[in-house]
Amino acid sequence: MKKLVIITVSIFITGVLMNVTVLSKDQGEQCFNNSECSFGLTCKGGVCVKKKEFDFGSSGKSGNPCNNDADCINSGKCIEGRYGKKVCSGN
Repeated sequence: MKKLVIITVSIFITGVLMNVTVLSKDQGEQCFNNSECSFGLTCKGGVCVKKKEFDFGSSGKSGNPCNNDADCINSGKCIEGRYGKKVCSGN
């Protein structure tokens, strides 16, 4: 009985981890919260953008509001989020 419980829990945890990995969103994709975004990304303005601590060598504008790509020089593209707000995606 104890082995059955351990195996069942192991299968459940493996399934959860696989879902999180498969369902995680890449940079520039729309999101509702941080848990949806891949490693090193955060959900800001409804878009997965690079976290400040992973934004090496760029202008530090990742996640900042923008109007067009020119506002995001060295910090990716200006991406429209879930609520019509645009943010720099990061490099």
